[in-house]
Amino acid sequence: MRDPARAALEATLAEALGQVSVPTQIGGYAEPQPPYKSAPPPSPSAAPSGAPPPASPSSPPRRAAVVQVALSHGKAPAGRHTLPFVQNPDSPAAAAYRVLRHKLREVDSPRTIAVTSANRKEGKTSCVVDLAMALAEHGTSKVLIVEANFRAPNVAAALGFPVPACFGAQMAAHVKTPTSPWQVVAAFFPNLHVLAVDPASVGHWVLNAPAFKIAMDQFRASDYQHIIIDCPHALGSADVNVIEDSADGVLLTAVSGSTSAASLQKAARHLAPANILGVVLLER
Repeated sequence: MRDPARAALEATLAEALGQVSVPTQIGGYAEPQPPYKSAPPPSPSAAPSGAPPPASPSSPPRRAAVVQVALSHGKAPAGRHTLPFVQNPDSPAAAAYRVLRHKLREVDSPRTIAVTSANRKEGKTSCVVDLAMALAEHGTSKVLIVEANFRAPNVAAALGFPVPACFGAQMAAHVKTPTSPWQVVAAFFPNLHVLAVDPASVGHWVLNAPAFKIAMDQFRASDYQHIIIDCPHALGSADVNVIEDSADGVLLTAVSGSTSAASLQKAARHLAPANILGVVLLER
């Protein structure tokens, strides 16, 4: 018998998020939901989606990020974290993220995507990692994961590597020396780079809006085709509102049988007027 809690959540996604474009279910199989109201199409004169906006005549050109690979990592983590694209690329979970990759192309192929959820522990980091691997797996696109959750970082643990250079420390340093190179980890794919927060630094760094904008402007001016931002949860913090200003759109994650429609509605109001791309429904 179908889980009634899950069915109720699926039935209320459209009501909870009027701007949702393509909800997709992850965890066993992909189940695209009926299309909902999406953002209006760009005008014919608009720049192609994902392209950096042209600088005004009076503004200086953006400085592209200089990147150095500080660590190449290819060992899957032990324990509760699983990586479908590394451990079982033919699995239903990996296939579901390929569906999500395809669906995102149908909503103007956003280049910079912020991933958040209404509450804590609702699959944000798993979604970030697996979506980034889906985008990077063929080797034709250069992908960057940016961890912007300074209070509860989890990207390094999810991928199984020690952080060689904390993103928080690098971001602070770049305010003074914006030309210095960014130290990244090449994780599992040579074209998948990661800027992670060191878990040992929790309590030392907070999201600094000007510093984060400097960093994101550099990344967007570089040759990354996709930038995926791992955000804190939306409710109870203004961090995501700062982060969304540097993103083309926001993906929300929800957990089947756990996330309520009310919390999704509240998160959508909190994120307004962000371009909400869709909801990724996760099964635990």
